Amino acid sequence: MTVDRVGLSLSVEQRGQLDTQGFVVLPGVLSPEECDELTSDMDHAWMEHELASVSGSEAGVRFVANALYYSARVQRCLLYPLVLDAARAVVGPELLLNLVNGRSPGPGAAGQPLHDLTRRRGRPFDKCNAIWCLDEFTDANGATRVIPGSHLDASTALASMGDPMDRHPDEVLVEAPKGAVVFHNSHLIHSGRPNHSTGDRKSIHAAYTRPGVPTHYDWTALPPEIVGKLSEEMLDLLGLPASDRT
Repeated sequence: MTVDRVGLSLSVEQRGQLDTQGFVVLPGVLSPEECDELTSDMDHAWMEHELASVSGSEAGVRFVANALYYSARVQRCLLYPLVLDAARAVVGPELLLNLVNGRSPGPGAAGQPLHDLTRRRGRPFDKCNAIWCLDEFTDANGATRVIPGSHLDASTALASMGDPMDRHPDEVLVEAPKGAVVFHNSHLIHSGRPNHSTGDRKSIHAAYTRPGVPTHYDWTALPPEIVGKLSEEMLDLLGLPASDRT
C-alpha cells in the first residue's frame, strides 16, 4: 500500500450514519496510484476481452462483469478492513462476496431509476454495497443519489415517488473524492445519475451478503491464474472450498 490509511474500523459517527441513514462515505481508502492501476486493469479487460459485445443495456457505460475474473488486484479493495467492518455492521459477522464489477459511465451516459423499490425494508439486512471511486464522484458526473432512511422504512419515500428516473424530494447526492468508498445498505433506495461532465466516472462496485444468500457469480469459475494470486482471506470471502483453491 502506498498511502497512510484511514482507520481499520468505523468511527462512532460513521457507524451511526450507516445505521440510521443507510450510507456513509469512507475517504482515503485507495491511493491515486491504486485507483489508476485498477482503472488500467478494467480498461485492459474491456479491450482485450472485447467486453463491449456483452456489456449490458446501459448505453455509454463500460461494464466489466465479475472484475475479479480479470484482475487479482481487485482483492485490495474487497479486503480493506474498514470496508469489511462496514459490511459486518450491516449484515453481521459472517460475510460472503456476492458480486464485484467495474463500471464506467462516460460523458452523456444516462442515469438509473431509483431502485430497488420492491426490496424488503427493515432489520435484519442481508446485503450491502461498496463503490470504490476510481474518479471523483461529483454532481456533474452523476454521483450516486440515495434516499436516507429508506432502508428502514420506505413508505414515505414511495408515497412521494413519481418517475423513478426523476429527482426525488428526499434524495441526497453523495459526492466523494477519488479513492473514497461510497458504502450503503443495499436495502436503501438509490441510483446512479446522468453524467453531464466531459469525463468518465470510473468505479469498482461490490456487494457483500450474509451466508446463505446465493452469489451473483460462480466463484469456482475464476481462472486458475487469478485464484493462485488470491489470499486465504479472499478465498474465504468467496466461500471457495479447499478443492477449488489450487
